[in-house]
Amino acid sequence: MIVAAILDLQLAFKVLQLRYWQHIVNESLKKNIFKVPVHCAFGHEAIAVAVSEMMDPLDRLVLSHRNIAYNLARSGRLQPVYDEYKHLPSGADGGHLGSMNLANPDRGVIYTSSILGNNMPVACGIALGHLMLKRDGIVTALTGDGAMEEGTFYETLDISRYQKLPLLLMIENNKFAMSSTISERRVPIDVESMCRAFGTPYFFLTGNLVFDYAAKLKEIRGIITGDATPAVVEVDLSNLNRHAGPTPGWPSDPMNIDLKRGLIVQESACDPVHVLKQKLDPEIFAGLEEKVFSENWSG
Repeated sequence: MIVAAILDLQLAFKVLQLRYWQHIVNESLKKNIFKVPVHCAFGHEAIAVAVSEMMDPLDRLVLSHRNIAYNLARSGRLQPVYDEYKHLPSGADGGHLGSMNLANPDRGVIYTSSILGNNMPVACGIALGHLMLKRDGIVTALTGDGAMEEGTFYETLDISRYQKLPLLLMIENNKFAMSSTISERRVPIDVESMCRAFGTPYFFLTGNLVFDYAAKLKEIRGIITGDATPAVVEVDLSNLNRHAGPTPGWPSDPMNIDLKRGLIVQESACDPVHVLKQKLDPEIFAGLEEKVFSENWSG
């Protein structure tokens, strides 16, 4: 029980740390410091930490344009990501990849694509390579509700199931496409029914509690490796900032998110940091928050 409690506190700290780092990036966005557009991911911290914790050394992660939370979680440091956005030689890839294509092979982030739906067939190919070369590890591909409209989504479900690939397809469903809600532009897509048609295990995560997410993903990873099957996870989350950069008229635009008001962006179940504050003892949460703010950040 003591070990579990310590691990939970470590997960909680990482969520708060990711939020703090995103705040720093966002404050720099307001000042036009970066040379590239940056898609913040306030609200994605719990699932990003959980995915990073799930990964074994031989696992691979394939990301999309909104990759900041996962790259930060895998890096464990803000500086190389921050410097990459500034195209500095000290950046994660020497300043060559910028934001929307940022990868970090040393930490398992093998490929990132800014093209909607492009990363899913690439993830299939990487997973097929694992299978043919008898490599250990799984491949996790991150995508969103918008990419479900692309043909590559259906093809990935079909090919991965037929080939029994070690692939975890994770859908971040924030119910938005840029500044329009999904309900305003198309009929709902029932991912569970689609997975049932392909015979692919499907799981739905909601609640934004990092402890629950980490435990469930470990279990799902075991199913993929033990049953020789791909799996799909749909994550219910809210993007607490809008698409990228200033969006006039949106109160939750990243330009209106202010670190001076604290780490929490929205006092609701949509915010993983707020969820942690409600779950943890107030003194413990305050201690973790103080530890995050005391971090030596050079900028």
